[in-house]
Amino acid sequence: MSSSSKTGSKRSSSTKVKKSTTKKTSTKVKKDTTTKKDTPAKRAVKTKTVAKSVKEKTVEPTVQNTVIEKTLANIERLGNQTFALSPFSQYYDDWLNSLHQTLAEFETVSNIKTDKTFTQEREQALSDIQTAFTEQRTQETTIFKTEKTLHKINQDIKKIDEEYAKEKHDLHNKQNTNTQKLTPQIKTLEETIATQEKIKFGFFQFSAKKNAAKKLEQIKQELKNAKTQLETTTQDFTSKQNELHDNYVAKKQAHTTKADTLRKEIEQLEIDTSIKARKEICTRLNNSINELIKRQTIKPDK
Repeated sequence: MSSSSKTGSKRSSSTKVKKSTTKKTSTKVKKDTTTKKDTPAKRAVKTKTVAKSVKEKTVEPTVQNTVIEKTLANIERLGNQTFALSPFSQYYDDWLNSLHQTLAEFETVSNIKTDKTFTQEREQALSDIQTAFTEQRTQETTIFKTEKTLHKINQDIKKIDEEYAKEKHDLHNKQNTNTQKLTPQIKTLEETIATQEKIKFGFFQFSAKKNAAKKLEQIKQELKNAKTQLETTTQDFTSKQNELHDNYVAKKQAHTTKADTLRKEIEQLEIDTSIKARKEICTRLNNSINELIKRQTIKPDK
């Protein structure tokens, strides 16, 4: 074998070794590269796993927050609720049942552990609203008695009006009778005086004139008396009329004042005054719930 062949053979072997080495190196590099490229993916998987774990841990607090928000909203709604018609006590039991149910759901579903402070505040609030409702019921029972009294006073006022109208009519009739009696009498006397004056100053005998003068004086006195009587009657009528009117006004005013007072009391009873107490109690309960949550805030796992 020639030296050139040997040389070629050595070169060929050397080339194969180099290629093999190159392939091994390349494969190793690729593996290393692949390993390096997979690391972020694995980290992403780990991140997702951690996120999933965190999410699972936050599911319960989210449900809890929803229950708390619902509870607070329901209690506020109950505090602002108005009742349509009197007697308003007909709505009290249903309203209390709704409030009790809302509190029971909060304590059961929210998993918030109630403490002594919250329990005392809750029981005190419920006791206070019960007391307020009892007072409202007592007030409502008086409305029927008040309405009955008002009805009687209105009847009395009507009777006062009727009596005044009758007395006023009788007084006017009496005055008209006196006037109708004296007015013609006065007119007759005036006519008689005119006649006697003609005789007194006419062309009559002395004896006739003397008798006419004497009669004239008598008739004038009668006329004066009649006019005085008419004037006295008129003054007496005016005085009695004023007295009758004043008594009527005073008596009616006293009854009217009582009626107005009773009417205002009834109007107050026909207004839902319990809303103030209910709103205050619901505000207190919501504040108690918020304070309870602050005391028992769930801390996240480290």
